[in-house]
Amino acid sequence: MRIFQVLEHTANGAVAQNQTWYRNLCEPLVELGHEVFFLSAEEGRLARQRNDRAACARFSQKLLDVFRHEHARKPFDLFFAYLMTGMVEPTVIDEVRKIGVPACNFSCNNAHQFDLVAELSPHFDYNLHSERDAGEKFLAIGANPVWWPMASNPKYFKPFEVARTVAVSFVGANYALRARYIAHLLEQGVDVHAYGPGWGNRLSTGWRARGLRHKLLLKSWLARAPSARAYASGVLADYDFQRDLSARFPDNIHPAVSDDELIALYSRSQISLGFLEVYDGHDPSRAVTEHLHLREFEAPMSGALYCTGYTDELAELFEPEKEVLTYHSRHELLDKVRYYLAHPKEGEQIRQAGRRRALRDHTYQRRFETLFEVIGLGKPPGSQAQKQYEGLACQ
Repeated sequence: MRIFQVLEHTANGAVAQNQTWYRNLCEPLVELGHEVFFLSAEEGRLARQRNDRAACARFSQKLLDVFRHEHARKPFDLFFAYLMTGMVEPTVIDEVRKIGVPACNFSCNNAHQFDLVAELSPHFDYNLHSERDAGEKFLAIGANPVWWPMASNPKYFKPFEVARTVAVSFVGANYALRARYIAHLLEQGVDVHAYGPGWGNRLSTGWRARGLRHKLLLKSWLARAPSARAYASGVLADYDFQRDLSARFPDNIHPAVSDDELIALYSRSQISLGFLEVYDGHDPSRAVTEHLHLREFEAPMSGALYCTGYTDELAELFEPEKEVLTYHSRHELLDKVRYYLAHPKEGEQIRQAGRRRALRDHTYQRRFETLFEVIGLGKPPGSQAQKQYEGLACQ
């Protein structure tokens, strides 16, 4: 097939040269034998970030002009995007569909940030949502949902032959309840290391400056309406907790790492952690909800002994306690970590089983083949990509 794809390379602007979405959503299509015309959505991201309607209009026109030109040169079979409200005008998607090309949009974080795609979603033929239960939200606004769980690209996420010099690690931004889990483990004597944006005083100067400006703004909100006061109080409390954690355990708090360093940490660590909780709308005064993240797939794919929160959705994708470790509370997390640090041979069996399952069922190559079957586009002739990874799983 010939596919027009528009998305950002990165999943995290705080990580230099991050290529997460390009590696996961573009390269597997090429490997499967499809012809991909890739258009970066960076201009759209900046327009949304700055709430710049004129920039959004310019990017929208550019996207449509490029699509029309390339479609006239050689027709596309699919329009595949990762777009949010404010990045592109909805009429662009309408025009793509009028030309006769089916349009898919991928989104994640719908458990707590559905507003990011609510305006755009009804304009697409298919809305690929990574959280199982988010489909109801799309149906409620007249959009067509397709559950498309996250996965990983085994070309990059694989074990490294390195010594396991880190007892327990977590890689990811510091938000919601993550600092409290890390603090609980540290206070109980577990040598856990956290890496990523927001982990205290070891942040870059620029990140600290932005945090200070945000904090001063929040303090000014304390005199406003009750809802603003609740939000500001919650965020300030999180800031204070995180600052205290950094002051007490400075050697265990680290800045963000590169893509390659992230993957190597899964092999360097005896246990790799995951946390599912998020604040609704990233507002600490609102409900805590849970959803799966990319690391639920990247870590097992990389051969990690992975320990994350339990959900029924996770149990559909991996077998708990045999392919990944799970916990229901910080106390159970502590017990699991202590046990498997003391029993590495048992942990090794789970590492291997988790990697086999990820290679068999949770590659983005597999996800795309399944998607094309669901929407009636079929598989490319002669594709051997997924079979190669299934062969690795048997080794």
